[in-house]
Amino acid sequence: MCKQGKSRFWSGVGNSASSPLPLTNDDQIHRIPAAASTSTPSPAPPHQIPPPIRSSPLLHRRRRRPPPASDPLLLGVSILGRVSRPPRGDQEAEDRGGATRIGGASALITAHFMGEEAPEFRVESVALESKDCLQNAIDIGDKTYVISRSDDPKSSITIKILDKLTQTWVVPTVLGAPPNPTSSHSAVLVNNEKILIIEKGVPLNDSIWFLEVDTPFVKQQSKIKGTVVVAWSKGVIGEGQKPIVISGPSGVGKGTLIAKLMKEYPSKFGFSVSHTTRAPREKEIDGVHYHFTERSKIEEEISEGKFLEFAHVHGNVYGTSIEAVESVTDEGKRCILDIDVQGARSVRASSLEAIFIFVCPPSFEELEKRLRARGTETEEQIQKRLRNARAELDQSNSPGLFDHLLVNDDLEACYENLKKLLSLDDDHEDSNDSFIKDGKETACYSILSKTNSEILLQSETNEAEKGTTNLISLDLSSLSGGAPGRTRGLKISPVN
Repeated sequence: MCKQGKSRFWSGVGNSASSPLPLTNDDQIHRIPAAASTSTPSPAPPHQIPPPIRSSPLLHRRRRRPPPASDPLLLGVSILGRVSRPPRGDQEAEDRGGATRIGGASALITAHFMGEEAPEFRVESVALESKDCLQNAIDIGDKTYVISRSDDPKSSITIKILDKLTQTWVVPTVLGAPPNPTSSHSAVLVNNEKILIIEKGVPLNDSIWFLEVDTPFVKQQSKIKGTVVVAWSKGVIGEGQKPIVISGPSGVGKGTLIAKLMKEYPSKFGFSVSHTTRAPREKEIDGVHYHFTERSKIEEEISEGKFLEFAHVHGNVYGTSIEAVESVTDEGKRCILDIDVQGARSVRASSLEAIFIFVCPPSFEELEKRLRARGTETEEQIQKRLRNARAELDQSNSPGLFDHLLVNDDLEACYENLKKLLSLDDDHEDSNDSFIKDGKETACYSILSKTNSEILLQSETNEAEKGTTNLISLDLSSLSGGAPGRTRGLKISPVN
């Protein structure tokens, strides 16, 4: 039962996940945390394995000295090397000199890769541009992640991993929505968990992506699937408002509170569209009322961690996808999730950062009175709802589950407390939004250099002629979220 006293709402109940507890539910609705799914998809199809890396003597004839430690490119920028194909004959090898030099740095090209010459990974990142594809190679420990695409702008990015200890290649399972096809990209290591990808030829808001290679989400999915996993996450400038998870027993009035929010602030709040495997009913529109989908597809996406929570109801599957919630946030609105306690546990265990609010009655007797006053259920249904309500009320005080508890003994007072919790009087505008609105959203950028928490991007158009800087700083110090949805909290500022 919710705490009771003079204060009618409490904050800061906790912020750490706790173990799921079973819910009594005679309706046979089984809600399963998406993160706990253990289904294992079929292994990835075999791919052509390149021959072992070996030295190519033709490319060692004119080794150049490595760049000095003071070279700014060694501070984290990707060092580019261009090789269109293996050299043909000694003379061409001599002409190439065994290395390509850009910006005062050199990279030795000494090994075979997929039938062509590949980099001997002597520096943090080497980009190979051939007739057919552009490849970036990023070293993380004893592995090298090769990010490739063909010259066809409609082609998708492929990921391969070189184990430098065994000299073997692995084709990982790739989760999350990948970047839209573009002509090329640049890449740089952020930390040992993720790689930053900047897509070229698209607006800045669409160009920033992260490839997660060792984050908690990736580790979890690797254990579930029993294979090597990497995951895409779109980078978003600015924090974005955290979604709101509102839970409470049937009859407590949470639906009325949500309706009042939506009516007073129609441009600030939105609902995510749930997925279901049942057939659409008359006048139901796909993507509006539900995302109607096939069971095999939703089960595959659940196994890939794309769902915050899901439930089996009367032979059908219902669920809330991370993408459905993130798309509401992308529109500049705050997503509201009206779900039960077990659904809230699943969301808490996911990568989605949200505010968790539990609405409870002043007493269990008052809740029963409200349920009977509705006159919409039979006595049997009322008893089932009361049993479920008691179980949910018992779990409402679980450490780390809900951030705030609201007692709805007076609807108007409870609604005012809800607005205070959500800071609805704060109209602060993100400074990054102002920067985007000034016209920078049309410029295309590539990576110039990197420090521990900052990456410099250079415009690919001549912004200097327009009287503005062609450099911007991308601050990575306050990232939040991650695969398989969005990585938010990116901050940008012009560099003079």
